[in-house]
Amino acid sequence: MESGSAAAAGAGVGSLALLDGLLLFTLLLLGASLVMPLRIYGRIQGLITLIVCLLWLLLCVLVTLQAVVKLFLMMGLFVAAPFGTLAYLALWGSFPTGRAAVVLGLVLLLKIAAGVLLILAQPRFLRIKGLVILTALSVLLQLVLGFIHGFLPGPVVSIGDQFWAIVIGVVALMWALVMLIGAIPAIVNAVRVGAALTDSPPPAAL
Repeated sequence: MESGSAAAAGAGVGSLALLDGLLLFTLLLLGASLVMPLRIYGRIQGLITLIVCLLWLLLCVLVTLQAVVKLFLMMGLFVAAPFGTLAYLALWGSFPTGRAAVVLGLVLLLKIAAGVLLILAQPRFLRIKGLVILTALSVLLQLVLGFIHGFLPGPVVSIGDQFWAIVIGVVALMWALVMLIGAIPAIVNAVRVGAALTDSPPPAAL
């Protein structure tokens, strides 16, 4: 699912939104933990994570399957010389590497700025291994995507971009699944706390 400048800059840039969306969601949850009472945050965090990750899993599956189909179409046309190759070159032979580089540069700048602001706001977030790993994955996949755009010969950049879009989609899907599984204990604990509060006797009248 690509739109706007992401779609115009290639499938790889569009697929980065799948992983960066999870990163943004994680940052929003951490930000909410700073401003919300912990009692309320503990009750809703697991449920919100469960709902978002279920929807995100579905989105990742749809986008990745679409990318796989398109990659097979590209490769099929590319090797079907001469007419298939000519059709491929007409459709995908020219990749907007300049536009993609601009978008990737802006996204990387935003990630760096967000990371610096987060550390300044609360340095202990650096101890959260999941956040650090997710951020590193996002930056690494983005850097590799930029390398693919700059390294491959012009006519096959679209194929490399499409392949890496699939890789990003699979990584995002796996991370959403990990977050989904991690949300289950939080929901169970919230239900237990709620049940304990319900079953506790009312305070004695003074």
